[in-house]
Amino acid sequence: MKIYNSIMEYAKTNAESQVALGFFDGVHLGHRAVIEDCMKNPGGRQSVVLTFAQSPAALLGKGEIPLITDNARKAELIGEMGVDAIILADFLQIREMEAEDFVTRVLYEQLRAKKVSCGYNYRFGKDGRGDTDTLRSTCEALGIAVTVSQPITCGKRTVSSSAVRTLLQNGDIRQANRMLGYVYSIRGRIGDGNHLGTPMGFPTVNLEFEKGMVVPRFGVYASRVSVGGKVYRGATNIGVHPTVGENDAPLCETFLLDRVEGDLRGEYAVCEPVAFVRQEKRFATTDALIDQVGRDVETIKEILIK
Repeated sequence: MKIYNSIMEYAKTNAESQVALGFFDGVHLGHRAVIEDCMKNPGGRQSVVLTFAQSPAALLGKGEIPLITDNARKAELIGEMGVDAIILADFLQIREMEAEDFVTRVLYEQLRAKKVSCGYNYRFGKDGRGDTDTLRSTCEALGIAVTVSQPITCGKRTVSSSAVRTLLQNGDIRQANRMLGYVYSIRGRIGDGNHLGTPMGFPTVNLEFEKGMVVPRFGVYASRVSVGGKVYRGATNIGVHPTVGENDAPLCETFLLDRVEGDLRGEYAVCEPVAFVRQEKRFATTDALIDQVGRDVETIKEILIK
């Protein structure tokens, strides 16, 4: 898959395309249905995901909505699906464009789209005035086929980015993973932390949350951590560590329960919370915290055996 950083950059290929439209934060099951439809019956055309480098909601002043995936992870997940290209467009360059102009100038002229796919609640154009009916009527006049994916349900809930965010913020990792269709993870370079695991013989893996990303419910989780091609069992605390000097920002700190060789600081790590164990709380003393962590570790070992 090739990544393009602007619509004009892709337009230079002069290739006919089938385009999936959306922001695709999280690349959840609903998004995957749209992207998979875009890839059907290519007929020699490029399958292209047209998304944005920035959150349209944030740029439109609708408040800070935390993201499930950053651009790198979003591109990685979409690439794994087998699309030919992803365009990380600049939303500011098209935000004032009328819906009909977007179809004519961007989809028809620049992307040479022969088919477009979107979700049932897709909005586009200036002030979001365009909807799926607008898309259909404008595209069909230009000979562009349109497919609108219907809602995907998981249990009794409709799959959406907002639903996934809520599940993560409630600590319901398992249900969030069902909606995502893959395992949610926190990723990054291992940094310094509070090293609470050192006196108990457990090395720690400390990952910071990028600004603007969703933070799961504060508390302790059973987890699995991948570092350097190895997978370790972990006891992960997500939060601000109120007992030992509250952090300015949330931290994902994991005590590795398996033997580790060498210093892991600076290595790239992937932490996958598996199950919520308990909420974060303030303890009267550090000894009380360490005692509780010991009990958490035994609980987590049992969870990870299942």
